[in-house]
Amino acid sequence: MNILQRNKISDFSKIIKFEHSQRGDFKNLEYKPTFKSSAIFFFICNNYIDTKISFLNYWGIKNFNHNVSCLYTLRNQKGKKILRDFFKIKKNVYSFSIKDLIKRDLSQDELTGSIELEIYSNNDLKFSYPAINAIYETDHGISLIHTNQRIMSDIEDNLENKSLNASQTGFDIYCDKARYSFLAAINGPIEIKNKDLKIVFFNKKGQKTSNKIHFKSIKPFEVMIVNLDNFKNLRKFFNGEKGFCKVEVPTKNVFNRILAGTFSRDKKKITTTHSYYDCSAIKDFISLKTSDEHSCFIPFNIINDIYLDVVIYPIFSRCDIIFDLESIDKNGQKKIINKNILEIKKNFKSSITLSINDYIKNEKNCSNYVYSLSGRTKNKKIPTRMTYGFNYKQKSFGSNICDSMKINDNKNNKGKGFYWGPAFNSKKMETILALSSINKNHNIDFDLIKLKLYDEERILCSKKIKISNFEALNLNLKKIIKSIKKRNISEILWFTIETSGTKNFTCKHVHKSIYGHISADHSF
Repeated sequence: MNILQRNKISDFSKIIKFEHSQRGDFKNLEYKPTFKSSAIFFFICNNYIDTKISFLNYWGIKNFNHNVSCLYTLRNQKGKKILRDFFKIKKNVYSFSIKDLIKRDLSQDELTGSIELEIYSNNDLKFSYPAINAIYETDHGISLIHTNQRIMSDIEDNLENKSLNASQTGFDIYCDKARYSFLAAINGPIEIKNKDLKIVFFNKKGQKTSNKIHFKSIKPFEVMIVNLDNFKNLRKFFNGEKGFCKVEVPTKNVFNRILAGTFSRDKKKITTTHSYYDCSAIKDFISLKTSDEHSCFIPFNIINDIYLDVVIYPIFSRCDIIFDLESIDKNGQKKIINKNILEIKKNFKSSITLSINDYIKNEKNCSNYVYSLSGRTKNKKIPTRMTYGFNYKQKSFGSNICDSMKINDNKNNKGKGFYWGPAFNSKKMETILALSSINKNHNIDFDLIKLKLYDEERILCSKKIKISNFEALNLNLKKIIKSIKKRNISEILWFTIETSGTKNFTCKHVHKSIYGHISADHSF
């Protein structure tokens, strides 16, 4: 690994400084303003599935930037342009269907490719990634993914992020009688010749098998689709269980946070997530100056009639961590449900799945408590980047959220106060917001959060909701939507949550279909 790669990955302080910097801080020579942000998504359309794009005009609503425009380009799998359009962003919400854009009968065939969205402004956008969702919709439900890939803006952008593109990992994969997984990675604007896509599969036992796919040529903007069914003996290797993989994709000038998806064999259900880069061979730690018992933690809500799995992958910097499962009541009182529920050693090799409901089945009023997987280390050193899988599910394989553990640095800094994400107005589906307040400042008894729902042109409702410190709150938006006395409400809505009091607040959106399929993600 060269010096550039090592510094980029290990210097987490630069990221923190950037996130806390002021938008439009042009006189700060260490701050790089952004006037273009972009996203590029894999799409698939056939008789069973449609891909939809949706986003909230948070530039105007949150950042008061009303001079923003969008150029989108639709390409087929080989990277050839199909369609392009440009518009100024004026409405609250934008949603459109790829099927409607191409206006083509797909009853007999399938169309795959990419859609790129470029966001422009003469005001500083700050972040190169725009907050946009791709929604993969079947008759049985949806799955969604937020911006995962983007074309690099310039040479400097490419050099700074090159080290994050190597080995991608951190998601569940399947290859059995009921379902199969696939990977989708989009190349940048430069053709690549005679390169291998390298992939290593890991089964439940921690065993591994390596494969590669040779490409004579990868065209500009070509979508590489890797179907796990095409690997001989992989079904036998997984033996009906899920696994994970590490994949090196030979692309150029594109951010390689690839899409990982799983279809049911009848293609009526789909789940999607994005990858994360492999940190297991990198010494990337934060030294903690806290006397607090826990070094890191995963806070979460329990939602009635929905199961939860937390998956720990061996992909972060190697260290020994012991986790406890705890519940926290409204008074901040902790109860240890299972001490030492998980002990991770430096050399652990297989992913570990904790089926949370198995451990709390005797607990009463589970949905009222904030739960936490709380980790501790002996040397007060914790990996800087600790990602995990967070999977709500019901009757099918459900969601596979890629999320990051919270690091307990004891600084008690003020966290985010604005969250947003999609909600669905559908007879087949309901949206639940899983909110939890975990403020360590016991002087704050409660917070008033402001919930707003938006459709294209209107604020449909604005409600103030009281949430106590250390409270879990599951808001069913379907009930709120039904109470709105307005006509012609859009199918895809967006919510915003504003809060000022709590310093550690989490918000996940969970979408449950009447067929028992669950989609979920963390909010923007």
